[in-house]
Amino acid sequence: MNIVYLMQYVSRCLHTIVRRFSGQGEGWTKVCERVDLTENSLMGDAEDFYAKNLVDLAVQGCPPVIATGEAFVSYGIVHCGEAVFVVGPVILASDSASRHKLPPLPVTDSLLPALYRCKVSDMITELLLLHNLFHEEICPFHEAADYNYLDGSVTAEVNREFTDIVFQNQERISRHNPYDQEVREVDSIRTGDPERLKRSWAEDYIGELGVLADDPLRNNQNLGIVLVTLASRAAIEGGLMPEMAYSLSDSYIRKLEKAHSPEMAYQLARQAEYQYALLVKEEKERKAGVERVSAADSRISQCKDYIFAHLHGRITTAEIAKALYMNPNYLSGLFKREEGITIGQYILREKIKLVKNMLIYSRYSYIEIANYLGFCSQSHLGEKFKKATGITLHQYREKYGVKEFFVK
Repeated sequence: MNIVYLMQYVSRCLHTIVRRFSGQGEGWTKVCERVDLTENSLMGDAEDFYAKNLVDLAVQGCPPVIATGEAFVSYGIVHCGEAVFVVGPVILASDSASRHKLPPLPVTDSLLPALYRCKVSDMITELLLLHNLFHEEICPFHEAADYNYLDGSVTAEVNREFTDIVFQNQERISRHNPYDQEVREVDSIRTGDPERLKRSWAEDYIGELGVLADDPLRNNQNLGIVLVTLASRAAIEGGLMPEMAYSLSDSYIRKLEKAHSPEMAYQLARQAEYQYALLVKEEKERKAGVERVSAADSRISQCKDYIFAHLHGRITTAEIAKALYMNPNYLSGLFKREEGITIGQYILREKIKLVKNMLIYSRYSYIEIANYLGFCSQSHLGEKFKKATGITLHQYREKYGVKEFFVK
């Protein structure tokens, strides 16, 4: 194996120094592809000496990430049989300090501007590349992440709190909302039944929602994220396209993070559940009466996913067929037979849906919307929109648009 090339590769990925120490009398091999770092006077004897002392921290099973001081300057150590690799220094994300800590470098403050800032996942990935090339038993990413960033005391604390909560609830004769109520709530989304969903909200029961944070706003934000996540998965099971469900989930969760009151966070989550139920209902009604063939359904689903992912541009049947490794004529016939409309009609319908949302919730002008969605001109979009809705773009925005977003 070309060890030097491997070290050069890791050095380039993390923009730092990679050192190798062999107990066979070879001493240190030091590789750094960054000229500015090798010429930095601070990366000298003091830092070299510090890095050499890290060798004793190498372990066989999993590469440790060593955090040095409060600036999140870190090194990775990889035990490879007769040799040890020391990778670093780098600066990791400020909220991701490893649980393996040492006193700071003597030159830390002066060294900081020269160091590369990288994600924890990037650091662990490169350490595992070195580790797994020299070990028969593979160390998976999740084990390395747990070893470095999940303190065993955290699990113990979770179990302690769990025991306390169960005991306290028994003492207060308190319990969570019943599971069967939650099942009805989720199932109403899966089946596309918004009226049943509202009835499940109105149910009377002994119990209360869990406490996920001490701060009331943060608690409801966390509860909201859970509810939106469950609703999105239920909607997918009910037939909603995954990409659409995930995108709506992302949008609601971002809004939840900006909520300024517990009540607003809670209502946002309920609104998300209701919207998912409506979308599933719409999808089921559209498919009503159409016989489904499982093999065809899979290909139609892939076709729809491709369309949804490319709505911002012009889409042709030939492009879709090429992406799905299908004959264009066969795909067209299959889609028309299964959906009752042509691919072109489906694309236009989905674009019109997106145009409606942009008219209601965005500040984009009509020409910007036309360009974004691949229409050849604003007038072309206006013509198609009026034919589909019966009113013009301007009339739709005036009637339904959120006032703060109006663009005349």
